[in-house]
Amino acid sequence: MTVGAGGKFPAFVLGMIRYPLLVVDRDGRVEAASRAAGDLFDAPPETVQGRHLREMGGGAALLQDAVASAVGSEQPVELVIRIRDRRFDIVVEPLRADAGGVSGALIHATEDHGPPTDGDMLSLVLDQLPCAVYWKDRRSRYLGGNRLFAEVVGLGSPRAVPGITDDDIMASLDAEIVRREDEQVMRTGESLVSIEQELELSVGGRSIEKLKVPLRAADGGIIGILCIAQDVTQRKKAEQKLITDKLAAEQASRAKTSFLAAASHDLRQPIQALALFAKLLEKRVTEQASKNLVGLIQQSARSLSDLLEAVIHLSRLEAGEVEPNIGPTLLGELVERLVGEFSHQAVGKGLDFRAVNTDMEVQSDPLLLERILRNLISNAIRYTERGRVLVGCRRRGDRVSIEVWDTGIGIPKDQFGEIFREFHRSRSKNHKAVDGFGIGLAVVDRLTNLLGHRIEVSSVPGKGSVFRIQAEAASACLFHKSPVEMSPIQGKHTDA
Repeated sequence: MTVGAGGKFPAFVLGMIRYPLLVVDRDGRVEAASRAAGDLFDAPPETVQGRHLREMGGGAALLQDAVASAVGSEQPVELVIRIRDRRFDIVVEPLRADAGGVSGALIHATEDHGPPTDGDMLSLVLDQLPCAVYWKDRRSRYLGGNRLFAEVVGLGSPRAVPGITDDDIMASLDAEIVRREDEQVMRTGESLVSIEQELELSVGGRSIEKLKVPLRAADGGIIGILCIAQDVTQRKKAEQKLITDKLAAEQASRAKTSFLAAASHDLRQPIQALALFAKLLEKRVTEQASKNLVGLIQQSARSLSDLLEAVIHLSRLEAGEVEPNIGPTLLGELVERLVGEFSHQAVGKGLDFRAVNTDMEVQSDPLLLERILRNLISNAIRYTERGRVLVGCRRRGDRVSIEVWDTGIGIPKDQFGEIFREFHRSRSKNHKAVDGFGIGLAVVDRLTNLLGHRIEVSSVPGKGSVFRIQAEAASACLFHKSPVEMSPIQGKHTDA
């Protein structure tokens, strides 16, 4: 509403108005008021003129806040005020001077004398919905809309919706597309479900998801369309950012793995040279202190070589360069080789290292499955100071459970997911740091997924752990009934 320079509401006009009406300046001082305006403050009407809203009682505080909001936003503000047993619906509209600036506000109130009508109740319900709702006639003119729709398209109130067209709220090209949708729905009588569009509205670009259905009269005839819409602009931006970040992370990971896989020879060469020079140096030195130092150099070179091999193997897995050769795999032969490989290490720590003999077969890649079990047995021996390490197999329906048990330090349950991450090393307050790079279980996890197997972990801190590899059985399981020595070294196989 615009007020001319020096314009005032004539006294005879205010005298004719029988509902509360006030004109206030930007600070909330009452410049003009109808006689019924006192009802909003539970005060005589002659005490209202010239006073600031904040100085009066009743609903004055709410009105003061509404005036500040309307003046600041230059948009109408709606609210409800209750005075004693009376209810007033209030609209506060900004007043504009001839120069275009907001000079104050117009407050007009309507007393609600009874329960809401069906139309009022419908509007109330629609305004509570978390999505925009609107309806049009057959010429695509808007007949109404809820509060959220008015906000999305940049209107101050649902009252401004009736009578507008798509050209009033969006770019002409988008308006034409929307009208064609309306015509299709009204012509076919069928709904348009989950239409997602990029629309250039008067308030800026928006991503909108919509459901349009025919609007029918009581006799079933189509009189327009009803649309339920949702502004998904922020969600689309968040999704796009996630996709961009994911692509960047994948590109960085591929670059890392490709580099390691391509440079494996160049990285191995200086380490192999270091080991050779250390071996030559060992033959030249005679003092015991120097020999000890050379031994430490050789041990460091071996550790560095082992770490490099583990990292390169992991990078090859991540780069998709490892192709499994799946077929029947005899577990007995595989376990026998690993018993011979690790028995000396287990005996050196005073551990009882045993395996259960089996003729069972599984569908797997023997080389990759052997690497999985090698890493599991190596970890079991590494993290077990006393007691035993046991390798065995169990038939579980059409699958085989290949299990590695130990009486080591155990793993807290909240770390079950962490132990399969690269460079994670298990620690215990009662256990000193041990050798290892934290890569073995990461390789186990990736190889298990690659082979289509499943890995399970059970553990009790301070008691021990068991890792189970679940693989598809290739044939029936046969156990020998007498102990069989599988290796001349002190690792043993016994019956289950």
